[in-house]
Amino acid sequence: MLIRFLLVAGLASAVTSARAQTAPEPPTAPPTETKYYDANRHVLPTEVGAVEKRVTTYRDTLSATVRTYYLPSGKAKLFAPYADMRHALRHGTVSEFYESGQLRFQATYVAGKLVGDLLTYYPDGILKRRQHHQPNEADPTVTGECFGPDGKPVPFFPYEQMPVYPEGAGDKAAVARAVQMNTKYPSLALRYQVSGVVKVKFVVDRTGQVTSVEPVPPAENAVPAKLARAYQALQDAASDAVRQLKPFVPGKQDGEPVAVSFTVPVTFRMQ
Repeated sequence: MLIRFLLVAGLASAVTSARAQTAPEPPTAPPTETKYYDANRHVLPTEVGAVEKRVTTYRDTLSATVRTYYLPSGKAKLFAPYADMRHALRHGTVSEFYESGQLRFQATYVAGKLVGDLLTYYPDGILKRRQHHQPNEADPTVTGECFGPDGKPVPFFPYEQMPVYPEGAGDKAAVARAVQMNTKYPSLALRYQVSGVVKVKFVVDRTGQVTSVEPVPPAENAVPAKLARAYQALQDAASDAVRQLKPFVPGKQDGEPVAVSFTVPVTFRMQ
């Protein structure tokens, strides 16, 4: 009995010791992604020359919170919660600030749709816009009022105005048509009988100029190795066609010119 008691006591002591030595693991920090941007929204490798820092903190594989900061001051610029980062679905209250700390923009989103009031302010805190959104799948209703710097009402105008191309209706279809007209089928692609759709992304800057032209990479293993050079020729031809676009009337946000990103498909088809 004594031996048995000693063995049990020793086992209990060992278990107690093991528990004491096994500290709880610290919680894993959520994954984050940091990017730096210049004044034209070009991504930079470091903060050298950057005017904005963007930190994305993921809560899971889809949802995340985005915080941006003014550089070099490091002051908060934007807070935006997302339910789905991949599809840019905002969910929650988004707030944007002037570098002084004054609130510039505030709106609430549900699954990517604006609900309630969208508010914007001048740098001194005077209300610039109160825009009410009543979500409706068939016909979303937008009403509101705008104010001048003196606080007096001015004619209402849309919060976001897309860049306007100087041909046709000036819309995305007009842009796609102009790019297609500018496109020349590269001889290398013809030789290898390579066809398909190439997507090209670009930015219309605050002055209406086309900048940052870059083909969207194809899906992994979508292009056979033996056709890689011919497909590259298609990408180059599509990018050249985009660079030939005429200047746009700049896009605006709350009445101020802004840079706007586009992606246009370019179709190569052999007759």
